[in-house]
Amino acid sequence: MSPHPSPPLRAMERRFSSGAGPTESKSSALVMKGTIAGIFLFLLSISDPVISALETSVEDDENNSYWMDQHLSQKNSDGGARDGNQSSRLRNANKHFNTRGNNQLSTEDADDDNIHNLPNYSRIVIVGGGMAGLHTALALAERMSNPSIQNVHPPTIRKAHNKQIIKNRNAKEIIVLDASRIGNGASGRAKGLVVPGFQVPLENLQENALDADDDGAGGWTVPALVTSLSNMLGLNESLQETPQYTKAVVEQMYDLTYVAMDRLRTIVKMYGIDCDWVDSGAVEGSIHPEEDGDDEDDAEDDGCQMLTSIQVDEIMGRPSSSGSKSNLYKWGEYDPSCAGVNPLALTIGLANAVEQWGVQIYEYTKVMELEKRTISSPPQQQSEHQPSTQGKYTIVTDQGHTLHCDHIVLCTGAESLSNNISQRLSRSFTPVWTWMAATEPLRERCPLKSGVADSVLLESSYEKNNDPIKQEQRPAPMCGDDHISLNYWRNNNKDDGRLLFGSLADTYSLPKWLISWRLRNALTEIYPQLENVQFSHVWGGKLAFALNSMPLIGRDMDYDDSQDNGKADDVDNNTSFTTEGGVWYATGFAGHGIVPTALAGSLLANAILGIPNQQQWQLFQTYFPPSSWNGYPCSRMGAGMVLLVYNTW
Repeated sequence: MSPHPSPPLRAMERRFSSGAGPTESKSSALVMKGTIAGIFLFLLSISDPVISALETSVEDDENNSYWMDQHLSQKNSDGGARDGNQSSRLRNANKHFNTRGNNQLSTEDADDDNIHNLPNYSRIVIVGGGMAGLHTALALAERMSNPSIQNVHPPTIRKAHNKQIIKNRNAKEIIVLDASRIGNGASGRAKGLVVPGFQVPLENLQENALDADDDGAGGWTVPALVTSLSNMLGLNESLQETPQYTKAVVEQMYDLTYVAMDRLRTIVKMYGIDCDWVDSGAVEGSIHPEEDGDDEDDAEDDGCQMLTSIQVDEIMGRPSSSGSKSNLYKWGEYDPSCAGVNPLALTIGLANAVEQWGVQIYEYTKVMELEKRTISSPPQQQSEHQPSTQGKYTIVTDQGHTLHCDHIVLCTGAESLSNNISQRLSRSFTPVWTWMAATEPLRERCPLKSGVADSVLLESSYEKNNDPIKQEQRPAPMCGDDHISLNYWRNNNKDDGRLLFGSLADTYSLPKWLISWRLRNALTEIYPQLENVQFSHVWGGKLAFALNSMPLIGRDMDYDDSQDNGKADDVDNNTSFTTEGGVWYATGFAGHGIVPTALAGSLLANAILGIPNQQQWQLFQTYFPPSSWNGYPCSRMGAGMVLLVYNTW
């Protein structure tokens, strides 16, 4: 046989050597490029800028909650009355513009005495008309009227039964700007649970304290995991430089929330805010087995009572038959100090209280830019009521109006803050969606009933002490559990006996049909007997979550010329912090804001007015400052993965 291949074989060799190889290489390269491009496009499509733009363009900005339905029903039953605590009118709408499709106010709005032109100068401007902004405005107005007030309690004033407006000239130096209507944001869509403390439980904060008894015991909490990961990767230099708090610091901060809760009760009573306040107490069931650290004596020291699995089920009205769902909660705790409110009615009531002091609220006025002023107007152009400084800062609204001020307080919740307003806050938290639903009227089928908690707790007290505690029958308690998404529910304390159920934590806005399905699954896991119950309302809202899940309260030092950074050297450093101007903030309440917003308002009022020995805002500024990076531009995806992994774990 010839040692050389035949012509057909040589042709085949050429085909495989010179043709087939490069073709396969090119195909593999194209597949690789396509895969990389696909991954890039996918990440781009779920990135923060793209999702935020899509939500802005398609999002239904109206508050369609059960609370709004109740408000409108009450308003209609009053014959459309525009006065009193139930009113939600178009406040101070600049006269020249509104967002209802035309540039002319209706005859009804034009005749409203509360409509004013936006001024060119105000000493204090509060951005955000939710609970945080309104509490700040109210605390400022009260303290400016009575300088002797140096704590977080409101002044003792005579209640005006004839709704006579309280006139206070100093309070006219305060204005509130809101991008929408009062109560349209998270404050008017909340669950309405009035409870002291913060989103992070005190025991979790203590476990991560500098002087913790068991080093590293709190490392499995979400805030601790995220903060540790950021520090390990070197992604957050500001948090690495943050001094570590002690147990005494967080105990002091928690004590402040109990004082703030007393203040909130006083505000509701003093200003006659009709917000369906019920002192019902709250029950929390735990899906995790009881640990050695869950001490009943410690719970009783806090005024709480430990509950067995059977007691939790009895109070919540859960079925007692055998099965996996009936064994959902291993133990629980009852806190008698908690209450429930209609959050929309409370927000509107706070707005009315603020206006009684002469503070002006401007709805549909969105702040677009904030900058520090460098050029002063000539003295001859100043009005007689305008300070010679002409304001330290300049604000530009979406309508092109320019407003000067000496102090600005940013209380904007989860709405995105651009770098044009605050670089410090614009990347400090991640928006998280949470959802609620109201069932159809259940009447007698409603599992939460008045008096049940009393009977269970009294029986327990008798078995323990042979001496039952006598107390009045309480309404059905607020309920919740310790899922990472924090299921929470209550009845509406009305004759129709609806159940208001909230759950889920998503970093993206999802379609309502999917939300309804997921809420129903979460509800029937707790109450299998409600499997076929229909929802009459489904709504959601965005919450602002910082990396450590603690409120962001303090001063934006990027706008400050002073050498003082606003940090406390120690727990007792509450000296005066007098200033002629500043940019302040109160946000990131993480869905736990009804009481902490009242605290934030008082703390910032004391800070702005420089009240001596009342500068506890420095505790938040020092130990829980805004982070410099939240994972942008993929913060939502990262936060969603953390929630998913933790909840699955």
